[in-house]
Amino acid sequence: MKMALLAGAAVAVSAAAAHADELTDLKAQVEALNARVAAMETAPSVPTGYQLLAISKGEAMQVPGLTESAREQFTEGKNATIISVMPTADAPAGTTISWSGYVRAAIIYAGAEGDATLKRSYAGTVYSKFTISGSSDDDWDVKARGQLRVVATTDTAVGEVGVELKMRADFNGNGPGDVYMKTAWGYWAMTPELTLGGGYAGSLGNIGYGYDGACTCYYTDNADLSFDPGDTTQMRLSYASGPFSMAVAIEDSGFNNGFGNDNVYVNGQNLGVAGEMKYSGDSFSGEISGVYRSVNDDDYNTSAVLATGTVIGYNANIDALWQVGIGVGFNLGDIASLSLAAAMGSGPTQETNSNGDIIRSYPVNNDWWGITGLASANLSDSVHAEIGAGYKHREGDSHNEATAAGVDPIWRYAGFDYDTWGVLAGVYYTPVDQLTIGLEGEWYTADTNVTRRGITGTVAEGYKDSLDVSTDNWTVDLVSVWRF
Repeated sequence: MKMALLAGAAVAVSAAAAHADELTDLKAQVEALNARVAAMETAPSVPTGYQLLAISKGEAMQVPGLTESAREQFTEGKNATIISVMPTADAPAGTTISWSGYVRAAIIYAGAEGDATLKRSYAGTVYSKFTISGSSDDDWDVKARGQLRVVATTDTAVGEVGVELKMRADFNGNGPGDVYMKTAWGYWAMTPELTLGGGYAGSLGNIGYGYDGACTCYYTDNADLSFDPGDTTQMRLSYASGPFSMAVAIEDSGFNNGFGNDNVYVNGQNLGVAGEMKYSGDSFSGEISGVYRSVNDDDYNTSAVLATGTVIGYNANIDALWQVGIGVGFNLGDIASLSLAAAMGSGPTQETNSNGDIIRSYPVNNDWWGITGLASANLSDSVHAEIGAGYKHREGDSHNEATAAGVDPIWRYAGFDYDTWGVLAGVYYTPVDQLTIGLEGEWYTADTNVTRRGITGTVAEGYKDSLDVSTDNWTVDLVSVWRF
């Protein structure tokens, strides 16, 4: 009995000690919880009405009704920094911001060679023929570009509303590069299928396939083989459902460079319209696009006063610009692809660079047509190669020469024929999305023929001049692209 009482007392003492230990642990946990609550109360808060601000790495956002070209997708990469602000139940809608950018630089070698032949005749008999040949000096450059792309979207009571901004600066040697706005676009997704957008962007009339439309082409694609009427301000209505989409836009026909009016806004009193229909499937894709831009003849007329006081001028009769084209693409999974483009059009002779900018325009009508193609293959998970070829023909209208006011013209120009053949190739190594290193090359030849004859009733009657110019041009570059 004595031993039993002693054992019971020992158990009771042990139980009391264990209970005391549990109370001590519980007290410590309560104190830790109070400390965390106090820290949360003193921590900075997100804006009023919001409960979460998240920053993550994700896929770059795409704007409804504003499809990026294959070149833009290659250059800008697939990823971006995503900033998301999630609202509380009774707060305004949340906002998502996609933030990305890149810097690229390249060592570029370029050259050209060619010859020109001037042949003069009278009454059908050639009396003079002169040919000159030459080549340019080797041209070495290191060029660079920086770009920031921001896409911001907000879910509202009437649908998604957002903007896209692309800011660029180009550099070539010493000195600063001016930052310019490549894209400024706003949109309202009225329904899941219908979007209203507007701003400054590429034209719907551009063919996004073939040599120019589908190539990577960081510093190649210099030949006149594009079917791009040039970027412009516009209002656009887009519809998309599954793989099918279509859009129509009212475009401004004005441009910032013109004959005798460099860096002056011309043709500003006119509008145009553009539209496209597209199908985007896994193994096949295609588009049909068209554009029409009206022209104000007065903006192509130019005049100047000589030191003698004589006024000379050029009176143009320019037709509206139009183009229709088609593009098709075939994909063999992630292994290879083939892209083809063809287009025809007419209008003032203008030059558009590889960025889609109209760099100059001339007061001569011309018709054009062409066909181009690009084949590409993924040699491995990180190596991509492509090769392209194309042909384009331009044929200019006949016109009288510029003359002094009140003086009849002496020469009649029979227009011009301009043919361009080109090939390009590139190999690109992309070990991670943040880095690409590529080797590019392009060769193209341009043949031009211009003919003029004396106008009946003038002292030049019976004379005929013919100028033939042929040039070969090439570019090779080693380029690197760094992204975030």
